[in-house]
Amino acid sequence: MKLVQRFKNAVKAFRYEAVESSPTRRTIYVSTKSEDQELSPQKRKALVSESRDQQRNFTLAGFALRKHLQFVSYYRFSAETPNREFNRALERRLDAWKRRENCDGARRSAFDELLTLVESHRAVDGDVGILRRSDGRIQIVEGDRIKNPPEDRLTQADQREAEISRARGSANPDATPARCWVNGVEIDRDGVAKRYAIWSRDRNGTLVYERNVSADVFDLIAYRTRRDQIRGVSLFAPAVKMISYLYDGLDYALAKLKLEQMMGIVTKLEDGGNLVGVSGTDPNVVGGALREKFGRDLLHIALKTGEEAAFMESNNPSQNFQSFTELVSRLIFASLDLPYSFFDGSKTNFYGSKGEFEQYLDTVEKKQAPTIATLNEWVFDWLLPNWVAEGSIQLPTGWTIDKVREDCGWKGSGLPYWRLFEYVKQTQTAINGGLVDPYALADSFGESFTRNIEKLKQAREYAQENGVFLPYGEPVKTNVGL
Repeated sequence: MKLVQRFKNAVKAFRYEAVESSPTRRTIYVSTKSEDQELSPQKRKALVSESRDQQRNFTLAGFALRKHLQFVSYYRFSAETPNREFNRALERRLDAWKRRENCDGARRSAFDELLTLVESHRAVDGDVGILRRSDGRIQIVEGDRIKNPPEDRLTQADQREAEISRARGSANPDATPARCWVNGVEIDRDGVAKRYAIWSRDRNGTLVYERNVSADVFDLIAYRTRRDQIRGVSLFAPAVKMISYLYDGLDYALAKLKLEQMMGIVTKLEDGGNLVGVSGTDPNVVGGALREKFGRDLLHIALKTGEEAAFMESNNPSQNFQSFTELVSRLIFASLDLPYSFFDGSKTNFYGSKGEFEQYLDTVEKKQAPTIATLNEWVFDWLLPNWVAEGSIQLPTGWTIDKVREDCGWKGSGLPYWRLFEYVKQTQTAINGGLVDPYALADSFGESFTRNIEKLKQAREYAQENGVFLPYGEPVKTNVGL
């Protein structure tokens, strides 16, 4: 028996404990479904609704989202071609398009505000659609307005494709349909989006099927975590439950605190049951007199003979509750990859917050990459060709749009200046030694090296015209090599 037990123990040592059931932890849930199947349309609707509700009502959730938008929703277009005159013309034309009457289909928001709304919907709802209209404007479609079309509104081609897919499925269970709808997106066998089903809201907020649009003019910007995922999932999804618990806990803590702060008076009346209604001993009369003397919010309790009353007293909110609140707040910030020092700077020092922020910017760049790719497609595949065709922009002789694409494009957030004067001394030495590219350095701060030089030149010329000397462009003296 000992030999058998030793053999069982040896076999157990080679198992993955992570997949073994245990009475000390929750039951392991096994699922190999895609994210789109895990988050069915009804569950997606509930998640979106709960996430939006938390943004409306919970200050911390709203603050975390606004901090996220402060960095992730910032984009700028930079033209860096050798032809400076063309750069200025292209940037002026794009600035004119970014005005609300020219870029927004609803004429409500300028382009920078639209980008903030796009990122807000992507973070809270999981994804957001953007329709490129034939009039040169864009139209934002919130994620919950993208869902499968009703069966009776499918076209004959859709129905024929469905019949073919069902026939293939009966003959070969492993066959993949040529096309199918997944949460409002029609995809082919390779997962390429072909069409999107758009719904609109009526006055009561009910969704009404509107139409299908081609993926050629519709962009879905989403947060995805898996290869087979079609629709995005909210960044707040892992924290939704914790936010709800914290929100309710704070309400209860405030209720207890309010109860403790209320002034209470207990009066004991001899055989109160017999004296009710007698002038001066009626509990209502006594309570009214006390409130008139001490205030309307007074809590008055009238006791009969033999009854007692006691008030709850505690160190409320307790230190344990405050520590737990901080932990949950950190988890909420972690769902957006935000450094906790954004909320409470006392939890770190200057160098700690600087290091956290630099690491955070790396996550910001990854979050901005899909949007930047979409913005570049808009400019070089949609807007610029139309502007060239209508004559509002002229390409330099011999240039193509692909040539312009090489030196122009959208860029994201930059690193703010930290102890600027100290940093300038270090970077000057690095640039003079050929260790740093000045263009890349300017980009890291969210600036344009070319534009900065032009502005410095204009500033120096203006100063000289007014008898003021500015040392821009003077040789830089360093102690390198001494």
